[in-house]
Formats: sequence, structure tokens, C-alpha cells
Amino acid sequence: MWTRKASLMVTSGISLILIGMMISNFQLMIVGLTFISFLAINGWVSGHSELEITRTINGTQTNDINVYKGDDVVVELTVTNNSYRRTQQLEVFDNVPHEMKMRRGINQMRMNLGPGQTARIKYRVRCPLRGHYTIGPISVRYRNSFNLYVNESQIEDRTDVTVFPQVREIEEALLRSDVPKMYTGATTLKTPGQGMEFYSLREYLPGDAFRSINWKAYAKTGDLMVNEKTRDAVTDVFIFLDTRDVSRIGTVLKNPLEMGTVAAASVSNYFIRRRDSVALVTYGEKMEFLTPETGDKQDYKILSRLAAVEAKGSMPLQAVTNAMSARMSRGSPVFIISSLEGDGTTLPAIRHLAGKGHEVIVLSPSSIDLERLVSRIPRMSYEVLKLERQNRLTAISGYGAKVIDWMPDVELSQALLQVRSV
Repeated sequence: MWTRKASLMVTSGISLILIGMMISNFQLMIVGLTFISFLAINGWVSGHSELEITRTINGTQTNDINVYKGDDVVVELTVTNNSYRRTQQLEVFDNVPHEMKMRRGINQMRMNLGPGQTARIKYRVRCPLRGHYTIGPISVRYRNSFNLYVNESQIEDRTDVTVFPQVREIEEALLRSDVPKMYTGATTLKTPGQGMEFYSLREYLPGDAFRSINWKAYAKTGDLMVNEKTRDAVTDVFIFLDTRDVSRIGTVLKNPLEMGTVAAASVSNYFIRRRDSVALVTYGEKMEFLTPETGDKQDYKILSRLAAVEAKGSMPLQAVTNAMSARMSRGSPVFIISSLEGDGTTLPAIRHLAGKGHEVIVLSPSSIDLERLVSRIPRMSYEVLKLERQNRLTAISGYGAKVIDWMPDVELSQALLQVRSV
């Protein structure tokens, strides 16, 4: 492809030839032919025929990587000239999604590589938004020595980046708020694990918690011994996440959906680490259900599902609970993460769950306070809306549900301590 400079030379050469022919001036014709000949000779010169470009993410050459929201990703491109001639002017540009923020370095470089030479492009980007993204392809642009011709191409080297929602540490908050103890479906397994009842003594191993050491046994035997507890287990834990269109209220980084994904990821991670079965139900445009399972594989499935959810649709909660009723074992605890806005079926849905013997915990991000982050609400209107929300939460707690009013500026671990019940 010709550059603007080449186009100007072609136009000038043709013009000089035509003018020279009109006025019978051979000097002008020779100058015009010189311009045209110079362009023709430059068109025969080729450049970067054998480039090898590889990409590494965080020091590893891979086609996909998983990170958490807010993490940094270090990308390094290695460009090698495998031909026997110089590439001349070469521009390499690595396409980065606009959702990622450049933290250090730059994702493009101009270079002139000799035979066998290698250049590296290294930069760091931050992933502030959860979701599925792709780094790549790599754009390569070659310019000849006189900047007359440009050749552009793409190398289909892509790296898929999955940004999971952040997982907060909530174990202490749950223990202090007695959430594990209130489940009607809980059982005590006679196996060692996290729990309250004493199981046995064993020798201290590197990595054991310092607070679990039995100092009385150490005083008697002279060896470090650790208390083993019986594991308190729950059959299944169900998490309902509201992904309706109303969950987009607020800023891009702070809205009910973003807060809800963090809560769902943290709660599921906590119970999976306790070796409990966790199921995830998302509802908005449609209902999606992950069957209850345990282990790291289930944790990965839940995080992947949460990374992909978007605020769409208006499916009511009661339609979801009716569809899930036959799949839920009696007495299983249920977490409902929703702003509770625009859904008149919330009360009958929770009443239905409570009637089935489920222990219901409602974690509700305050959409009213989130809306104040993007628009100005008059003081009187805010107080009225706040009172209506408090009445709604009080009515829900009247059915025996544990209700948590989650403010935008409150951490999840602190919000879980503020359980409202009747």
C-alpha cells in the first residue's frame, strides 16, 4: 500500500511528464520519469518475510489465563527476524481490550531488526472489570527505507483472559454471626476438618495454625500437638444471584451485580473449602443452574459462570424458586443475593422457601445508595425511598429470613455481621 508520500511522488511525476510533453520540455519529462522509476524500484524491495513472534503471560506461554478482578497481567512479546536480510522499519502492535488499563510499558514498538536479531516488548495491564477478554491479534506494519510503501498484516496469536470476581475472606465473619450453626440441615461428620467439637490429637505439621496447638499436651510430652476438630457439614448450599437489568444501577465498578458476584464468589468459596456442596442459580434474562458439587472443579465452574453474567432481563424470583423447588433438598440453606428492586414476587418466594424448611439468608446491596453515586437524589426523596426499602426488608425478615442490608461502602465481611431477624 502506498503512503501519502508515495502518492504525492506519483502525482508529481505524472504531472511533470504531462507538462513536459505539453511544452516540449525534456528536462521536466526526465524529472517526472525519475520519480516514477524511483517508486518502481522501491516497490521491488521487500522486508519482514520471516518474523517469529511469541507472547508470554506472567512468564508463561499459554493460550488462556485466569486472574481475579483488580490483578495485573504482565505481557511480553518476543519478535525474532529469522530471515537473512534486515527488516528495515517495522512496527509491532499488540491489541489489548479497552477494558484493561495500561499500568506500565507500552504495547507497541518500532524496530529495525537485522538477520537473527530479537526484540522484546514488555508491558503490564490491570484488569479492573470481570469478564472474558482476548489479548491479540498482533498487528505488524512494515515501511520501506524511504517510507513509500506500507505492508500491514495480522498474526492470529490470541490469549484468552478470564477475569474472575474477587473472593473475599469471610470465614471469621460467618463464625461470629453464627451462620453455620443455624442451618437445620447441618450434620456433624466424624472426620477431621473445620468445626467446633474435639476429634483427636495429632503431631504438629508445618503449615498448621498456631492457635490450634494444644499447649497442655506440649507441657506433658514435650512434643507439639495439634487439636483436630470434627467437621460440621451441610448437605447442599444454594446461592441465588439476581442478574436482572435493574442490577446495573450505579457505576461500572460499583453496582448490585458487581457486588453480588463478589458475594456469591466469596460465599461459595467459603463453603467449598469446608467441603460442602454448593449450587449456583443466576436469573435475569433466563435462569441458569449449576448443580450442587464440591471441590476445586466446582469452585472454578462457579467463578467462570460469575465472570460471564450480565445485567439483562426481568425474571421474577418466584418463577425461579418454583422451578428449583423440586431440585432442592429439604432444609438446605439458601442465599439470595439481590437488590430486591422491581420484583413484587420476593415476599411470596421467600415465604415458599421458608415453608419448605429452608434457612433463607437475603444479602441485599442497597441500590438506592448506589444510585446516589451517579445521580443526585433530593434529600426528601432519598429518605422516602430509604424508608420504603427498610419496610420491605422488615417484611422479608418477618417470614424468618435473615436479612442483610449491604451498603456500598461496607466490606462484605462486615456486612455479614449485620444480620436482621425477627
